Amino acid sequence: MRIQLLIALVAGLVLVAVPLYLWRRPKPTKAEVTDAGGDAALTDAGSLVDAAATALATALDGGTVSTNEISLDKVKVVKCQRPGPGRTSPDQCDRQVFFEDALVKAVLENVSCAPKTPKGGTVSFALKVDHKKRSVHLWAGRSGTIRSKRAAPVIECVTRAMPTPDWDTLPHQYTVYTIQLVATYPASEKAERETTR
Repeated sequence: MRIQLLIALVAGLVLVAVPLYLWRRPKPTKAEVTDAGGDAALTDAGSLVDAAATALATALDGGTVSTNEISLDKVKVVKCQRPGPGRTSPDQCDRQVFFEDALVKAVLENVSCAPKTPKGGTVSFALKVDHKKRSVHLWAGRSGTIRSKRAAPVIECVTRAMPTPDWDTLPHQYTVYTIQLVATYPASEKAERETTR
């Protein structure tokens, strides 16, 4: 009886100790880069990827992302509907993770297409997703300060960067969704110089 209790006690200690050790074990530190050539370039590229991933995760989690080139507000579903009468309040809409993720990535990757304005401004990216027609449409919404023709180049760049959805695998409770992402672009020095001439 004592041997069985001893074996059970040892087994219990192992079951508790091993996960605790794995959870609390020291993490290996990254080796310092001594070569300022190719290794440094790889490190810089890696940090850029990490920064983009962090920005994406922050925007999707409802935070505001700010860099020298752009500031993004929370991406959100502002409208959803089924065929027929009746309206659904935005807080009842389910998330469209694939499209939200794709929109944030496309906007972050296409900062160079942003309109050059002396005072900067905002573009309200509005993405309509229609699961029945299997179509998406992106435009500059009215809540932004940069709209219509001035926003056309960045809308075109972001539209091209959006991936093709696999409609059969995308979960949705409603038929049509509108997703909004407001991007703030800083003042352009080039545009300022041109207006002062």
